[in-house]
Amino acid sequence: MSELEKYLRDHRDEFDLAEPQNGHAERFALKLEKQLDGDHRTRILFWRIAASIIILVVLSLSIWLPKTSNSENVQYSSLSLGDISAEFAEVENYYRIRLNEGYEKLEALSATDPEVAAYQKELDNLSAIYTDLEKQLYQSGTHEQVIQAMIENLRLRLTLIENLEKKKSTESIND
Repeated sequence: MSELEKYLRDHRDEFDLAEPQNGHAERFALKLEKQLDGDHRTRILFWRIAASIIILVVLSLSIWLPKTSNSENVQYSSLSLGDISAEFAEVENYYRIRLNEGYEKLEALSATDPEVAAYQKELDNLSAIYTDLEKQLYQSGTHEQVIQAMIENLRLRLTLIENLEKKKSTESIND
């Protein structure tokens, strides 16, 4: 223990003679209240700034991430014609119904007839191309050329099925 500390302890009573001035407690309470108000305001300001930063980061990421992400990683990375408008939905529905009817007829024949099996393989290739066109439509943002290619693909598949049906019906008449 240093000499100063020892002296202060030994003569403590001599230092406790002065009393605080009148109103000291009130002034102390006001100063404490002002300081607490300042701390409170500082905390509120801090949380407002923090919330603003978080909002900016979230908005920035929501704009930036879709531009940099690969569309193949998205669960729904394609659009059908029906997703664009009601008119295109009607066109697509018409072709899909007619194509499904044609596919059902071809299924029975493809097992026994190699020509039908070849047509079936070509139709499968066109279906794969149509799926690729749906992905392109999603990526291009409903580009008119892609829409026309999709409609042409549906039309071509239906024409192939109808031509094969006509050919098979004339062959069965001639036999």
